[in-house]
Amino acid sequence: MFQMSAAVSLSATRPCIFPAMLPTGTAIHESATCLSTNPSLIFMLHYLSFLIRSLPISGQCAILDTDRFDLSAKENIMDIQTQSDKLRLCIFSGDITRPGGTERVAAFLADGLAASPRFDVSLVSLTESSDTPAFPVNDGIPRFTLSEKWVQPGPGYLRVIRRLLRLIRREKFSVIIDVDTVLDLLSVPCKWLTGIRVVSWEHFHYTELLGTSYRSLCRKITCRFSDCIVPLTERDAGVWRSSGHPSCPVIPIPNPANYLPPCAPPARRGKIILSAGGLVPIKGFEDVIQAARQVIPRFPDWTFLIVGDGPEKEHLLRLIRQYHLEDNVILKGYSSDMPSLYLQSSIYLLTSRSEGLPMVLLEAKYYRLPTISYDIENGPSEILLDGTNGYLVPPGRTDLLAEKLCALIEDDALRQSFSEHAWDNIDKFDKDAILNRWTDLLLNLSA
Repeated sequence: MFQMSAAVSLSATRPCIFPAMLPTGTAIHESATCLSTNPSLIFMLHYLSFLIRSLPISGQCAILDTDRFDLSAKENIMDIQTQSDKLRLCIFSGDITRPGGTERVAAFLADGLAASPRFDVSLVSLTESSDTPAFPVNDGIPRFTLSEKWVQPGPGYLRVIRRLLRLIRREKFSVIIDVDTVLDLLSVPCKWLTGIRVVSWEHFHYTELLGTSYRSLCRKITCRFSDCIVPLTERDAGVWRSSGHPSCPVIPIPNPANYLPPCAPPARRGKIILSAGGLVPIKGFEDVIQAARQVIPRFPDWTFLIVGDGPEKEHLLRLIRQYHLEDNVILKGYSSDMPSLYLQSSIYLLTSRSEGLPMVLLEAKYYRLPTISYDIENGPSEILLDGTNGYLVPPGRTDLLAEKLCALIEDDALRQSFSEHAWDNIDKFDKDAILNRWTDLLLNLSA
């Protein structure tokens, strides 16, 4: 059993919380001019002020006036009776109804834990953009929302904290799994006021800030106050330990590969090179198009299929038209039937600039697709065996992407060999083994 971090206690004078969480080199007595140009710092000062006012003094917890705020919950949810033999936990996401890899694995975990007699599981979202989750979730799992619309990190978070606090108290949750370390900003104050255990589930990696300054501040809060950090890879776990110096255990647990419906590979696949994900810059779909420019002149009967939606769609369409690839590069949009697309395709191509542990590579592996991927900092090298069931290419080298694609296209025996070896290292991504690791973690955490 691993050791839990000690409970946080501050005296009535509440000293020295600021230096531990503000950016290195930040002076506490910043000028008004500096503050006005630093929204992240303004938010953190508001946030810290809220935390300090909410912390217990001399062992007594301050009770917030949560009755002033409405709690938005799904109308069909029945009151849940506390069962002493079950651990009551909630899986907390930004929006469980979004069709992303993070939401897919959160739905998997919720279903898997709910099937165990040891847990009562609920799903909590900051907001929900749809009436139903994008991925299957057992109808018996209660769902709650904290806001009618998306709330960016900032002063609006303070009201959400109060709503989350009220929900935790009402439902008597013992553990909260944050499906993004940014959500620790909301759950950590609730930990101090209720004793709930906070599990910080990292779906990116320690050094990925996604272009936002507040994420680095979130890392500091996670490392200081979380009860357990769960990155996706051993490599990222090492970075969390060496760079973040957390006061809690860091326990890597990968995402599963074999949670999708089983299906034998078809005898013959289509001449399709598949890519999937949100159409956002970090996914690097521009490089798919650049690779296609080099491949299609040699193999004009092949198609590049990009599955997903997002703000980059019009930009990508312009590139496709610019290079006269309309017949060979298709933006399909979102699909709810990825298994059939994996089975129709012959090669999977990943061009992301950054990932945690890409679900699409695990899914392609499960459906025995030969895969070519950028060898980015985290993820692909733990999934693919270079030269055995896929190729790893230095990021940005679209010429090498095209070279490896052409090698696979023109060699049926090589594609077949890669397909046959796709499962060579799949055991560590087995869904049952992963659920067992989560079960052990949660039971140890609550002991």
